[in-house]
Amino acid sequence: MNAYRFAGYLLAGAAATWLMDRADKLVYLLQPDDVHEREAAIEDLTGPGQLARIIMRAAGREPSHDEAVAAGRAVHVGFGISAALAYAFLSKPLPWLRAGYGVTYGLALAPANLIVVPALGLTPPAWKFPAETTLRSILYHIAYGVSLESIARCLHLHGDAPAA
Repeated sequence: MNAYRFAGYLLAGAAATWLMDRADKLVYLLQPDDVHEREAAIEDLTGPGQLARIIMRAAGREPSHDEAVAAGRAVHVGFGISAALAYAFLSKPLPWLRAGYGVTYGLALAPANLIVVPALGLTPPAWKFPAETTLRSILYHIAYGVSLESIARCLHLHGDAPAA
C-alpha cells in the first residue's frame, strides 16, 4: 500500500467514525426517553471508555469518570481508524465487503460491538439493553461502512481508475 492510500484510509477512518457518531446521535434523538433511561441504568461508560479506564489503571492512574469518557473517545476513533485500515487490506480479496456501498462492511463490524466487546467484559451483554439500542448499534455501524466506502471511492483508495 502506498503512502497516499495509507493516509487516505487513516483520514477516511476518522471521517467515517465522525459520520457514524452523527448517525448514532440522530437515531438517539429520535428514540423515546425511556430507552435512554434504560440504557443509562445498565451502563455508565461505553466499551471504549471502559478500555481506556483499564489502560489508565494499568499505568497506575485512577481516572475520573470524565477522563475515562474523554480517553474513551480517543480509543473509539482509534478503533474506527483501525477498521478502515483493515478494510484497505480486506476489500480487495473480499470484494463482497464493498457490496451495498459499504453496507456489508458495516454489518460485518456490528457483531464486534454486540458480541466481542461484551465478551471482553467491557460492556454488559447486548441482550440486557433495550432492543432499540441494539438496532441503533447496527444502524450506526452501517453508516460507518457506507461512509468509509463513499470516502474510499471519492479518493480512489481502492486503486480503481478515476471516473472519466
